[in-house]
Amino acid sequence: MTIAALPDHNSITDPLWLKLFHGYRHVIAPLRHNGWITDMETGGGENHIRAELGDGTELSIASVHDLPVDPNEVTGWQVIRRHIEDHSRHSVLYDSTPNGPQSHHGNSLVPMFARIDELDVPKVNKRLIVSATHTSPYGANHNQTGPIEAPGTGIARFFEWSQRLIAEEGYRHVWERPEPDGYPLALFESAGHITTVRVTRWHD
Repeated sequence: MTIAALPDHNSITDPLWLKLFHGYRHVIAPLRHNGWITDMETGGGENHIRAELGDGTELSIASVHDLPVDPNEVTGWQVIRRHIEDHSRHSVLYDSTPNGPQSHHGNSLVPMFARIDELDVPKVNKRLIVSATHTSPYGANHNQTGPIEAPGTGIARFFEWSQRLIAEEGYRHVWERPEPDGYPLALFESAGHITTVRVTRWHD
């Protein structure tokens, strides 16, 4: 399995938890590919993503305040690293909310995960690469390849490329490999043009 297990608690059947967990999959999946069990916290009406780093600390990811139910309303990310046993011991790792030092990145995923992947904590020691193949209706192919990256950043780049195809280039999402079956692979179509976006392991 290339991705960390799901959290084990009763909330995983709760409709709100399921809606948030799947709605924020573009943030949660990169954390899980780093090998960290990642959960959506919904207690007290304050939604945030929590990932245990395996060294006695955890990441808490929210936005200006908590995470809105609709991910499209996010205006930036705030990542806090805190001690599991003492939440008063914490530091802001990244802040791209409107008044944060990384506000120029907005809700972009790749800069956030590039910062997270710099942490010296237990994580999956693999390198990934994102690539895309664009095929026109008359058979011409064009390939695009991203840089070699740590798992979190690589998976985040997959989601950003996929979102750009839909939001900016008018593609529709046709198919995606089920999550536990390997690295992400998705197929998109627009007026006979087919684009396949994939993540593969880079073998040194």
